[in-house]
Amino acid sequence: MEKLLTQIKRHRRLLGGAVLLAVAFFIFACVWLTHVRGNGEKSRSWMINDQFSEFALIDDTVTQDFVCDRDLLYIGFAFKVQKAGDEGPTGVLELTLTDLDTGEVLATSEGDMSNILDTTEAYYTTLGLSRPVELTEAGERHYRVSLTAHYTGEGRLLIGYTPTPNGAGLGLTVNGQPTEGMLAILGVYAQIGGFVTKFYWVIALLALILIGAGWWLFTGQKCPLHRMVFCFVLALGILFSMVLPPYSAPDEQFHINQSFTLASTIYNPYLPVAQSQIHSSLRRPSDVDVIVQDGETTVFTWQHIAKNLLTTNSDPFTHTQDYDEYQVDSSYTMYWISALGVLAGFLLRLGFIPTLFLGRLTNLVFFAFLSAWAVKRTPVAKAVFAAVALLPMTLHLAASYSRDSNLLALCLLFAALVLDLAFGPREKLGWKQLILPALAGLLIVPSKIVYFPLALLVFLIPAARLGHYSKAVKGGFLALCLVCFFFNAGGQVILNDFMSGNTQVAAGAASTSVSSEVTVTAESTAESAQSTPESTSSAVQTSEEPAAQPSEEAPVQDDSVCYTLPYILSHPLDTLELAIRSVVENGDHYVKTLIGGTLSYFDPGVQIAWTWVAALMILLALAWLQPGFELPVWAKALCLLVGLACCGLAVLGCISWTPTYYTTIYGLQGRYFLPVLCLLLLARPKRLLLQTDCTRGLIYAVTLVDLLVLLNAFLSILAR
Repeated sequence: MEKLLTQIKRHRRLLGGAVLLAVAFFIFACVWLTHVRGNGEKSRSWMINDQFSEFALIDDTVTQDFVCDRDLLYIGFAFKVQKAGDEGPTGVLELTLTDLDTGEVLATSEGDMSNILDTTEAYYTTLGLSRPVELTEAGERHYRVSLTAHYTGEGRLLIGYTPTPNGAGLGLTVNGQPTEGMLAILGVYAQIGGFVTKFYWVIALLALILIGAGWWLFTGQKCPLHRMVFCFVLALGILFSMVLPPYSAPDEQFHINQSFTLASTIYNPYLPVAQSQIHSSLRRPSDVDVIVQDGETTVFTWQHIAKNLLTTNSDPFTHTQDYDEYQVDSSYTMYWISALGVLAGFLLRLGFIPTLFLGRLTNLVFFAFLSAWAVKRTPVAKAVFAAVALLPMTLHLAASYSRDSNLLALCLLFAALVLDLAFGPREKLGWKQLILPALAGLLIVPSKIVYFPLALLVFLIPAARLGHYSKAVKGGFLALCLVCFFFNAGGQVILNDFMSGNTQVAAGAASTSVSSEVTVTAESTAESAQSTPESTSSAVQTSEEPAAQPSEEAPVQDDSVCYTLPYILSHPLDTLELAIRSVVENGDHYVKTLIGGTLSYFDPGVQIAWTWVAALMILLALAWLQPGFELPVWAKALCLLVGLACCGLAVLGCISWTPTYYTTIYGLQGRYFLPVLCLLLLARPKRLLLQTDCTRGLIYAVTLVDLLVLLNAFLSILAR
């Protein structure tokens, strides 16, 4: 027994990992058995004709000629039963599908009439085909479907039709008599089959590999924390990108348009670099995919992507096309990384889908590198920086085309570098140490004005470390930030119109700078102000958030009258009431969109259980309380004020977009606070700090919870 215990102690690292993997595999297996296994019957259908106001008695045979431009796996009809006493129709219903042009029998089917529901209303009943009828080439195909009833009792079957045929109908015959109208027909053109199980186990296998590798890194104590963060962010980001593919992140279609346009202007030598109008976008002619660009991810989106992940492009080299689709704004600063990935896809002649993923991957690698670098350089709160980088919402943005991916990485790195300059080991700073933080700050400021207060962090650096030119260095940096901002189109619009109270322009410009959801030009924002915020959300505003709706008793009002600065100053109580009501009614939404409890683009998006949100909040709180280097009180206060100023500007920008008759702030999301979350958490009381540093364990625990969030997202999409 003693020898056994000795062996267990000697190999406890390996045994612990094996137990953890066994538990994880058991969880994945249980989920597959209870939630995934039975979803092979999921299908996609469309209504060839959904109108039926009359019913025809099937005495013998009913035939319908129609046109169709999709594959056919099943065909459904609206049936009702006619009883003879208590007996419904019994016997066999025979279906024959033929090519109307050639007369070839394409498929047959036989069904038991007794299986048709006996209800007062008609319901669609689908009939399988002996073999799938697939289109061999693009375009419409002419079909004839015949339904022949072979009764064995007195009951009869009725079929629904409309006396007015639609465009798909070519002719209807009921029991040998030509009839004006068309049957109600439902066509099933796709079935998921066993793909869901295969895709699920691919995700599960990758998750198990991450769990095992993470355990080895966590227990080995040799891998530095920043390298752990890099590996975890990269692996989790890839998994998030698989479950939530391109076009599913907040307003990602506009960010994709921006990245593809920038890549196209480099790819096509006849186009000036980054000079496209934001009302249109540039891509290759074949860079169109209706299923992926729909944005609302389903199991069929996964299947379609898997089938087309290795496609190539056959367009003429350097050839691009203009699409009537919005971009985000006129600045391309935060799109160079993803655009380089897209450009690589162009040069490698990859198809649209692999190019989309390549652009996402470059953004993810860039974020993983900068966030890991930030963890390495910060002398304080390493656990906080690492935990924020691993939150589900952070990963969702990092593995997308959103400019928030690059912006968030730069904000984390800038804060870490300034803290290192202020409280790191160097007593004297040279100009070489100042280049990187200055560059990061100058990239952040023009991209989103709400994060301009981050530049004030330079006042954390003691004058003694900068020498005699301390004031000149700090003042010069702030002056450069102002110049970068006002040379940006958004800064000019906000300066000219927000202060003047031009609601049609200022509100839109402020919203653009805050939420980065399309158009900074006065022309486009003025156009959007002419319609309701609900109708413009797809073009100029995010549609993920549960935007406040006008009260039921309120009449239709002018949506261009918003909470601009002059209105706020003249109506302070109304503005305060708006803010308070927003916190009360949408507080849970703000928390979930900060942590990652609501992912994806479309309302209601992919909802994550509050259990995992709460677990992540607890882990974030424990990261906040990890021991380590403590900032002076004045430094904590400055970091807190800078963070609160950024949050306040984000809220103010969303308020400025809110029509005055709305009851809560329009468009506000918790993810706008992510770039300064680390700063807010630097203010911590010494008495509450934990005695033992368990940062590595916390980061691994956050990774495990992230995998549960990913599993939750998978099941949410599966249930659609």
